[in-house]
This record gives sequence, C-alpha cells and structure tokens, in this order.
Amino acid sequence: MSQNRDNCIILLVDPPEADRINQALKTAFGPERAAHVNGDLLSAAYKLAKGFGDAILLLSYQKTTRHPDLTWLDPEDPGFLEVKNNAGEARLQDAFRLAFFTGAKKAVLISHLSPDLKSDWISLAFDALGDRAVAIGANQDGSFYLLGLTQQNLKLLETPGFSHGKSAEGLADRAKKNKLAVFSTPETYSITGEDTLLKWMEAKETLTPLFQHHAQPENKKHHKRHTYGQEAQVQPPPEKPLL
Repeated sequence: MSQNRDNCIILLVDPPEADRINQALKTAFGPERAAHVNGDLLSAAYKLAKGFGDAILLLSYQKTTRHPDLTWLDPEDPGFLEVKNNAGEARLQDAFRLAFFTGAKKAVLISHLSPDLKSDWISLAFDALGDRAVAIGANQDGSFYLLGLTQQNLKLLETPGFSHGKSAEGLADRAKKNKLAVFSTPETYSITGEDTLLKWMEAKETLTPLFQHHAQPENKKHHKRHTYGQEAQVQPPPEKPLL
C-alpha cells in the first residue's frame, strides 16, 4: 500500500547512550542492560512504524556527537525532526505540531515501550480519528502507549502534566470535558521490569537478526530472565559432558 500523507505516525527516538535512556528502564535493569533493552524496543517499534504503509513516519530525535544520525537504527539513515526542547511533554507537542505543519490531517504517537502494539491497532486509531474524536491506547499500568489527534485537538496537550501518572485516563477525561469522543485501542503492557521483559521475549515466535545475540537454546528458555543484555557473561554449553 502506498503511503497516505494525510496520516502520520510519530515515534520518539533516543540515542543508544546510557544517559539518554528512559529512567524507569535504568532503574529496572541498570544503565548498561537498559541500553540493550531500549535499543531492541526502539528497533521493533521502528520496524512496525516503517512497515505501516498507510502513513508517513516522523521520528523525533536529539542527535549527539557519538550518534549524529540514525544509521544505528536504519542503515538507510531516515530523516528526523531534531529535538529543540528535550522536556518530554514539550517534545511531544512539537512533534505533533510539525506533523500537522507538514500537511498531515491525523497523527498517531506510539510508544516503543509497549512492544505488543499491533499494526491493526494503529489502523483502527486512524480510522476513528476526527475533529470530534481522539484515539488513546492504555497500558495496564495506566500510562498511554498510543495517542491519536487532529490539529483541532492539540489543545488537549496544552496543560502540563498530561503524560504523568495514569496518563491514559487523564487524557480521556480531558477529551470528554471538551466534548470529544474517545476511541480506545486494546489494552496492553509496557516494559517496566523483568516480568514484562520476559513476557515480551517469550511471546516472540521467531527472533529477528537484531535479537539473535540474545537468543537462548530451547532447553535454556528459563534462563532468559538472567541473561538478556548480559551475553558477554554467558558461556556456550560444552559439546560433550565434562569428565
């Protein structure tokens, strides 16, 4: 399917550097391991968004000296919106504004921290969007993994605090107070710790080349929790029993 320039998918991308990684991931996994987890999550979300044929893709990215472009994410080096204001909510607002400035009629932000997001859910969100309707996808912890707006509804992001706490419920309440219909995509989970990371890894039927360096033999599956992102410490099993 050819790209539909009336639709835009927004993905926030951070460089694979420990000091740029989501703080919650660093708390859960430690800085070095969090960088592995975050990189794999970003790559999966980027692959999903890039493969969605019915929208253009807008990547919000703050380049660094070590990573001045996105060749680490895609050898084709996709273009990106350079972040001017790295404050989370201001960055999100800027991305939506640029999407509409460049001609999109509908924009859907997705979070890479929710790896169970399906392409069909994005399609449903675009179909439901309108000047009198917004789309919101909630995680089990109450945060949102998807937010769909039109330019008319950017006012929902004008009051600070829309991304904190149970943000999905908060945004839905704001929308309803503005007499907007709220379309909810299916509830899913975000990666917050070992349990959700293991859930994601076990749900993958096949591993892409990106993940192959984390793959474990089938009879070692229960060790994934302890080895993800720590492959340098894992020794391959001996070919013959040791005497």
